[in-house]
Amino acid sequence: MRTKAVFLLLALGLSCLTTAHAAPFRSAAKVRKVKVYFYHDPGEYIDLSPVMRSVSADAPARGAINALLAGPTRQEKRRGFSALSSANEFAIGSLKIVDGTAHINFVSSRTWHGWPGDLGPVRFRTAVELTLKQFAGISNVIVSLDGDPKFADES
Repeated sequence: MRTKAVFLLLALGLSCLTTAHAAPFRSAAKVRKVKVYFYHDPGEYIDLSPVMRSVSADAPARGAINALLAGPTRQEKRRGFSALSSANEFAIGSLKIVDGTAHINFVSSRTWHGWPGDLGPVRFRTAVELTLKQFAGISNVIVSLDGDPKFADES
């Protein structure tokens, strides 16, 4: 019985030792620089201008859109960039890229009360399109909100 206990302790000790020494050999996560578009007056596209962000190279399109939803940093705000209207009320519901077309559906929060202005929906859709079209293989973007691809169309 004593031999089994010693063997078990040795096995646990080696397991912990192996795990502790394995961490330094892991490769660092690869990142990629991407453009994310925020409101900035004057801007290049209906008052939208890009800022650079670092996102995971494994899923750069999703990372770029999440950065867009998170809004500008404090430093970017000091430089005159503002969050897109309602962006903090949305989350990615789905993002699929098929035959050069990115299909992205956002879901709104339960507390969202609608767009605060006329240009809000168009500016949001345009920022998403510009952000996604920077990636090779994406030439067209279909943006929908709560399943409605016409949310930004003019009435």
